Amino acid sequence: MAATGVTVGLGRENGVHEMKALGRRLRRGLGLGPGAPTALEPPSDGVQVSGPNIVSAGPARQLWVFSPGRRNMSTPAVADGGVHVSSGSGLYALDAATGQERWRFVTSGDRIKVLAPTVADGVVYFGTGHADGLAYAMDALTGRQIWQVATGAPVTSRPAVVDGVVYLSSEQGLSALDAATGERRWVLAGNPVLGSPTVAASVVYVHIGGSKEDKGVHALDAATGERRWRFTTGREWNEASRPAVADGSVYVTSHSSLHAVDALSGRERWALYADHYMTSTPAVRGDRVYVGSWDHHLYAVDADIGEPYWKFPTEGAVASSPVLADGLVHFGCWDNTLYTVDAATGASHATFTAGDWVGSPTVADGVVYVGTRDGHLYALRSSAPEQSRDAAN
Repeated sequence: MAATGVTVGLGRENGVHEMKALGRRLRRGLGLGPGAPTALEPPSDGVQVSGPNIVSAGPARQLWVFSPGRRNMSTPAVADGGVHVSSGSGLYALDAATGQERWRFVTSGDRIKVLAPTVADGVVYFGTGHADGLAYAMDALTGRQIWQVATGAPVTSRPAVVDGVVYLSSEQGLSALDAATGERRWVLAGNPVLGSPTVAASVVYVHIGGSKEDKGVHALDAATGERRWRFTTGREWNEASRPAVADGSVYVTSHSSLHAVDALSGRERWALYADHYMTSTPAVRGDRVYVGSWDHHLYAVDADIGEPYWKFPTEGAVASSPVLADGLVHFGCWDNTLYTVDAATGASHATFTAGDWVGSPTVADGVVYVGTRDGHLYALRSSAPEQSRDAAN
């Protein structure tokens, strides 16, 4: 198949580049303005409800910014000294230390968007919104195309790459491709899959939409695609979040709730209900689950029983997904702010204010990489709280 885009190597030129970030499904929910945080009763162990008024936050230090002139920067993939990120119809490869552009790939049509990439073993994998669902594998350092395949429908999210297999979501299903050749191993067709899959212990966990009989979180055999179980809340709503798997449980958001499900059986263990949508992918560390909500809060929840430890108030919807590193939780918000809070206490540690909605960050070697809806990718540094590291790890 002839290539439907162009790759340009840029050496050490400075580039301007952008991000895809939150996705069209989240933008439909506009209209959440600043508001006072809702009250929350302290959990039984006496852990306080915390927020930005508890501890004064210092600013995160900006190392560099990359702005390619397109909107909606994706969640960046950071590996081997490089940053790969999509924005509009382009994929950009940057030097992680300087932000200098190494190469770029641009689709043949301005309206054919590039989805967020994944980097594994020196290869960057990504899909596009092309009607044929074109997926690519390229050398992460040089941009040389390794393969290109058509999945049959527009790709909807970033791929998962595990054990030599690329799992790719599309508007008509989920495909498993050989990472080396792009050859299809199996496909689950017929229903839209809007979020990225998670692969753990030879099982693929993924949100599937479509009919009432199929909608929900599915556990699939990673080798064959055969379904093991399905979990549904009956309240699914355009689920584009990715399940999180830890210690025998699958943590998923659905509509306005967070659910813990047994990874083997699919039976629900507990549920937590918020005051608005939850479209965030949960982050799990130790005995805590961290998840954002459109009710203007980030929650820290007991992973065993679903009881909140604390919730952190913001002035906008927390539609992005939190990331944990060095005792800190980093997350973007629709109030144009990147927040960094203490993972153990919920105390505010640092903030960074951008010019538009802030997406889901990635942390590598102490640097936070995050994109915004108005098309900028920032590299930021924020020191870790020494006293809280052990408590949160």
